[in-house]
Amino acid sequence: MRVAVIDHVGNHGGGSRVVRALLPAIARADPSIRLVYFGNPASMQREGLAAELAAAGVISHPMVSLSMVSGAGSRILAKAASLAQARLRQALPGLPHRISGDVCREVERRVRGFDLAFFPWPFFMRPPSLGCPSVGIFHDLNFKYYFSGSDTFSPQQRAQLESETAQWLRTAVPVVSSDFMASELRHFYPEAVHDVRRVNLPPLGGSEPMATEQCDRIVSALGICSQYMLCPTHMCSHKNVGPLIVAQARLKAQGRDLTLVLTGSGTDALTGHATEIGVRLDRAGGDVIGLGYVSNEQINALVQRAAVVVNPSLYEAGNGPGMDAFGLGTPVAMSNIPAFTEHIDRQGMSAKIFDPRSPDDIAEKIAAILDNPQQSLDDASRNLTALGRLTWERTAGEYLSIFRDLVAVARQPK
Repeated sequence: MRVAVIDHVGNHGGGSRVVRALLPAIARADPSIRLVYFGNPASMQREGLAAELAAAGVISHPMVSLSMVSGAGSRILAKAASLAQARLRQALPGLPHRISGDVCREVERRVRGFDLAFFPWPFFMRPPSLGCPSVGIFHDLNFKYYFSGSDTFSPQQRAQLESETAQWLRTAVPVVSSDFMASELRHFYPEAVHDVRRVNLPPLGGSEPMATEQCDRIVSALGICSQYMLCPTHMCSHKNVGPLIVAQARLKAQGRDLTLVLTGSGTDALTGHATEIGVRLDRAGGDVIGLGYVSNEQINALVQRAAVVVNPSLYEAGNGPGMDAFGLGTPVAMSNIPAFTEHIDRQGMSAKIFDPRSPDDIAEKIAAILDNPQQSLDDASRNLTALGRLTWERTAGEYLSIFRDLVAVARQPK
């Protein structure tokens, strides 16, 4: 079976970590399968994906239609290049993909002859017309909500997502990682009810701890020398970082020597001092450290060394950073939202849950973890036991079962 993996966005953080864990696991589960990855050139370079995939026997190719935008060097130039390409596509639809930036047409050309197309992030592209079945991971539907502050999506992006998601669900089998996301798809797109498949995700960084000396060296090199809580995030409104910053201010007011470390795109500007209204920015340092987007190795070390991993998000498909922490024996404090409590109710994990709108409750639950180390050790032991039932081998097997069923149906005589 030949499977084309099309990852045209190359999402920062969780999206890329799913790809780098899932594809090698599928290759290990069935060495006869031929996986060919078509990716965003900038994302592949940022994540070092080509070498990792090659080591697992997965062929990878950068998408030429994205080369101009990926090589622009800045967001402003990338946006300008994208707008210019959009005008060119309308005026001269027959241009080469490298010039036109027509991702969909490139996919339609390069995926010929494959048995199945797999889209880890089927957003911001119209569904291509392919001669084979398609599967997509529908991570979440946060474009269906407004949370606060500046909206994550422009009106044009929201209109595109609204239109294209409905089209995708008519052409691709949707896979989700939680019952919550299955319910979201069924609510907003009832026509997709019969097709939704749920496949749980294990820790994205695996469950093998790093050597203590290596872990300490990586964390120290990032300038972190004291006890810290970690929040891997992005600067989007639904990530809800504000109440966590206030909670940090209240924990410091209690006399705790604790640093809040933020990682993820856009967080590098957030170093300073936590206050009741936000971070008082100070590049010289403080009790909040924003590291920006870090490497896969660095985030694994940061999770392993953290006193607590905190996720105050309002809307997610699941708690990716929390799952990483569960796998490495690190305590977790997280929002009381359906996608997160599912880890407790369905998967048997132990964590402190809080009202994400309440800095007092967030601070109280973090303090409970810090003040009860034996309870944290007991919870970590239970989490590792529960994770014994949730592995990448099992997840890969479930994806392979979906792939094989679809290919078998497609091969039946019409």
